[in-house]
Amino acid sequence: MRIAIVSEHYYPQLGGITEHAYGQATELARRGHQVTLITPRLLLPPRTVDPAPPREELFEIVRVGQAYPFYVNGSEARLAVGPLLASAIGRVFTRRRFDVVHVHNPFGALMPIIAVMRSKAPVTVGTIHSVVPDGYRLLRFFHRPLQVVFGRLDARIAVSQAVVESIQPSFPGLSFEVIPNGVDTSFFSPEASPLPRLQDGMRNVLFVGRFDPRNGLKHMLRAFSLLRELRDDVRLVILGDGPLRGVYQRLVPAGLRGQVLFEGRVDQLRPRYLASADVLCTPCQLASFGMVLLEAMSAGVPVVASRNSGFERLLESGRQGLLIDPPDDEPAFATALHLLLADVDLARQMGAEGRRLVLTTYAWPLVIDRLEELYERLLPAMPGRARAAQAATGWSAQAFSSPSSLACWRRSTCSARSCRPLRCSDERQGSGIRPADSRSPSTTAPTPASRRRSAGC
Repeated sequence: MRIAIVSEHYYPQLGGITEHAYGQATELARRGHQVTLITPRLLLPPRTVDPAPPREELFEIVRVGQAYPFYVNGSEARLAVGPLLASAIGRVFTRRRFDVVHVHNPFGALMPIIAVMRSKAPVTVGTIHSVVPDGYRLLRFFHRPLQVVFGRLDARIAVSQAVVESIQPSFPGLSFEVIPNGVDTSFFSPEASPLPRLQDGMRNVLFVGRFDPRNGLKHMLRAFSLLRELRDDVRLVILGDGPLRGVYQRLVPAGLRGQVLFEGRVDQLRPRYLASADVLCTPCQLASFGMVLLEAMSAGVPVVASRNSGFERLLESGRQGLLIDPPDDEPAFATALHLLLADVDLARQMGAEGRRLVLTTYAWPLVIDRLEELYERLLPAMPGRARAAQAATGWSAQAFSSPSSLACWRRSTCSARSCRPLRCSDERQGSGIRPADSRSPSTTAPTPASRRRSAGC
């Protein structure tokens, strides 16, 4: 199959969606599929503190538009923009003639929505990665256009049941299928070598995450202060960065600053940090799944985490780790950390259980088995498939075809004259794949559904 993966999140930006897009593309390419990952350039590429060789990329990468950072739903996100963005995406779709277009975070404006509305593939699916809080105002405000976008998807995938439960009440007529995140179990492995400078007799508590308020670093620092009152052989190692770094550094008591290590943004050394850790801790307030937990479990590290809707579906408290409720109960976090540091056998048992769970459920080959089955199930079903949601609302692909036409979102129609034609300006980055124009024609014939997807400016 020819498969396009569209994601606003990709390296050098770190995060759960980035890891998912890379892992999905890599495993699909290993199975012989022709994979193209479409993603924007970053206005401010984040730097990591660990020098590392380039990743092996077995798939084609096409960069379109430019991504700017902003905050939404308590977390850092990316918004891809550009006057030629819609035209560039449409040109890639036309040239590649994909069998499947897979869009990550399909309600993200602008790039993901444009990709959904411009897709000409027989199958277009989207994976939703976010849990939204009750009464989330942005979701209410954009409910009508999102109903159209979701209605054009042949399948709506959620990374966890927590995502379904937070999204489905707003879209009661649509179904969602759960296919979880995956993890590279050979990369995040108990066999990784620890970092020598962290093997000095001190016990290591590890925190991994962007410095977003909802990730709970403030509570982590306070819980660590309480833990130090119980034992003095422990330090806190923090992987991550963000605009709030200075704020969090000032929260560390003067007497503990030598035992709280702000290591910065770390990429390919994460397995070695996990191998150096006795326990991973994350007092996160809101999570759809828990990639940080999954990576720690894959590395055989026990976890102390907050009990939220995403984490409690990933691990069982008392088996692969301990879950604390509420996420700001700092004394409870300190007590749980002290328990696992004091009982080495219990910690080792929980780490082994986490590794076993990951190998049997979340390894990328297992996740891609389910994804391939979904693609293959949808492909023969496409001819004659109706786009009921679009017909019911009168919305069209024109409303999402360019940044200038987003003003049409709150209107019932978008005239063709309000969406001027644009030329393609996509930038390709080589990855060892043959140029797309030299590939053989797609074996999947266009269908009425795919022809309808090509409508618009």
